[in-house]
Amino acid sequence: MSELEKIIRDVFVNFNGNYSIYANDLNGNVLEINSNDIYNAASCIKIYILVALFKKISEENISLNEELKYDSSNYVNGSGVIQYLTPGLKLSIKDMATLMMIISDNVATNILIDYIGLNYINNTIQELGLKNTKLYSKFESCEDKVFGETTAKDYGRIYHLIESKKLYNETVCNQIISIMKNQKYIEMVGSGIPRVYSKTKNDLIKNIITKSGKYQSVRNDGGFVSTKYGDYILVIFIKDFIDDDLINDDIYEYGKKVSNIIFDRYIALEGSFIKQREVF
Repeated sequence: MSELEKIIRDVFVNFNGNYSIYANDLNGNVLEINSNDIYNAASCIKIYILVALFKKISEENISLNEELKYDSSNYVNGSGVIQYLTPGLKLSIKDMATLMMIISDNVATNILIDYIGLNYINNTIQELGLKNTKLYSKFESCEDKVFGETTAKDYGRIYHLIESKKLYNETVCNQIISIMKNQKYIEMVGSGIPRVYSKTKNDLIKNIITKSGKYQSVRNDGGFVSTKYGDYILVIFIKDFIDDDLINDDIYEYGKKVSNIIFDRYIALEGSFIKQREVF
């Protein structure tokens, strides 16, 4: 066990639940703790929908300005704002995708699932080699249903493809990053970085590209952080914790601590998770 893994495990020493970590400094060092465990993806499944959308757009030469319509068949409660607007509303594909990703709009998500096609989305996921990820259905106004599943490792790999500009082509990757850099829900990965860096313009942090998910006793977050020393990927999945009212989000503190440890180490070592000669 590496020094870094021991430090991360110590964060959860008194934690009553399950967790999964995937971290990659993109400099040859990968940290994995339970990274192949299957998790309810919650809203983290939306990054895979976005990827399939851009694949469809690229293959079929579709304009991002093409409009999609909101009708009552796509109504769902939960996160987002379209549910409060009048059916018949039309927005561009780009606007729907932006709402899905930066405020996690569930109605926009359902509209895009219908537009892309459930099978197309899952075929795209499998083509990318993400064998433990699947979207089961559109989002519904119900409890105790899993709409999609994934693993921390799959989640990290999709962001690695985007970060490295190897997802289809550089234009697609840049379009995805352009949408996601305006993320409004900065949960564990982003909130573990000191606000002086994450909330202000500075030379150290370029972008924080993440998507979180929350559903009952599930708290997920992951993506990549761009710094002046390079980029690193961090995924933190937490589930099965004891929280009687399912409202108390002190559970995020575990993820914030992990993010802060990873950030501080990466910056201190100027682009690496390990000290020279340390072996993972």
